[in-house]
This record gives sequence, C-alpha cells and structure tokens, in this order.
Amino acid sequence: MFWRKRKTAHQAQEATALPAAARCAPESFEVPTHWRVDRTTVSFMAFPHPGQLVIADTTVTCRQCGADREWMVIKASEGVFIRCRCTFTWPEPRMTPQRFDDLMGPVTDVAPDFHHALRSMGYDGTFSGTHLS
Repeated sequence: MFWRKRKTAHQAQEATALPAAARCAPESFEVPTHWRVDRTTVSFMAFPHPGQLVIADTTVTCRQCGADREWMVIKASEGVFIRCRCTFTWPEPRMTPQRFDDLMGPVTDVAPDFHHALRSMGYDGTFSGTHLS
C-alpha cells in the first residue's frame, strides 16, 4: 500500500528557500532497506488514488454509485482491479501491470490480508458515498 503524505507549511517554506537548481530536482522516494518489500512475494498490491483516474483517455466512473474519484487500485495475479468506496470492484484490463507500478510508487506498508487492507484504507464500505480530501 502506498500512502502519500501532505507537505506541511514548514516544508513548503523550506522548499522556496532552496536555490532554483535544487527546487527543480525530483523528490527522492528512497525507502530504507529494512522497509522494502519484495514485490514478487506478495499476493496483491494496492494503493489509494484520491483524484480522478484516466485510463485510455477515459475517466473512470463507478457503475454502481457514479463516483469519479477516490479509487483503490489493486494488482493481483488475476490482473488489475479498481475498487470504489461503495465496495463495487471490477477488473480493469486497460491498465497494464507496468502502468500500475508507475502509479503506485514504493511499497511503504504491508497488510496481513486483503480485508485488513480494505479497512485500513477505507474501502470496506465505511466511507461509502463520501469523498475524503
């Protein structure tokens, strides 16, 4: 699972104090070795995608509730799946495993099972009909 942390006001001020060359450099996503997970040994990978998701020039929309954002993107041995907060899940054959890896970023958290991942990210139905900001 991948969690993006928001920048605090203090971090934003530090960024503007840097020279122009340093501000243009990409952020490092280097995860410490003891936190790294071998992606070949896990049964599934998932991450929350808070905004709109565009695949093959089409904005993803939930066929059950009509939501157009707040997705959980899941990669399992069967392929890539999209899950809405209303718990509707469908396979997404247009998203390749490579595109999934590009969107996901580094693995920073490990859930003991799929149901724990659903609960911890808020895709177990608890937040059905809400959009978190």
